[in-house]
Amino acid sequence: MTTETKNRGPRSWIVLDLESAVLDGTAHKRYQAMERWVPAEGKPSRRGYRRSEDPLSCPRWVFQTITTASLMLLVEDAQGGVDVTRFVTLSAPDHDERDVIAGILRVLADAPDDAEIVTWMGLAHDLPILINGCMRYGLTLPRGWGWLAHGGFHHTRHLDLARAYTAGMRMKPIHLAEVLAVLDIPGKITCPPFAVTNLIYAGGWEEVQSACEVDVISTALLLARWRRLTDPRAEADSVEDRILRRVIELRAGRGYIASLEAHRDRRFAAKREAAANDAHWLAPWLDRDAA
Repeated sequence: MTTETKNRGPRSWIVLDLESAVLDGTAHKRYQAMERWVPAEGKPSRRGYRRSEDPLSCPRWVFQTITTASLMLLVEDAQGGVDVTRFVTLSAPDHDERDVIAGILRVLADAPDDAEIVTWMGLAHDLPILINGCMRYGLTLPRGWGWLAHGGFHHTRHLDLARAYTAGMRMKPIHLAEVLAVLDIPGKITCPPFAVTNLIYAGGWEEVQSACEVDVISTALLLARWRRLTDPRAEADSVEDRILRRVIELRAGRGYIASLEAHRDRRFAAKREAAANDAHWLAPWLDRDAA
């Protein structure tokens, strides 16, 4: 066991994912008015911009509404195992944006001291959008989470796995699905990423919630692999299996559960086959004894 592992107390992580879209054009119309924008049919809004890049015609992230949030609280034990202690999803149509954001803040407030946020590309999406929403509704960050007001940068309290995986974005940014595919982690089970915005516009809230939850599950499993780099106490496969078992219990009615169960079965079958093969070569007398 490393000195770093021995000296610290049990760690906890809040794996977070948000879904959002531009649902209210009122603020964007105010922006257009400030810019004295007059649309011209078939022409770019401003010199040097393609129409799809111009914030006057295509609202940028600051105009988005948070519709759905999913948060998973993971807590480690003394042996290095990890358990899911909460799995919370807040979403339209049952909650408006203010409710969703307030619910996120409650989860943060109730989390163990020094809990860490884990995201994929959270510095470029989830946390700026969250802070933008807090400012719109006049919400105050819970005690201990004030550092989020400075962009979500924190060297120990926020792990953005996209940045960790790409050396702080020195490598070319990649999609979460690419990493999941390389590491054989289940992900994007219910729909491709580009489909979520249209599902929001269509009011397909169960599908949006499932997509958000699957991203949180995938990110939690990726955390298990990343954590193993510096913490040798528990095998990543064991941590992954424990997380999946808890998710399958907590979200039994979701359409993606069958895929997670199939993944667990495949992993177990592969390990059983590997163990049988090892036994054949390391202890061939077992076959003779069985005969």
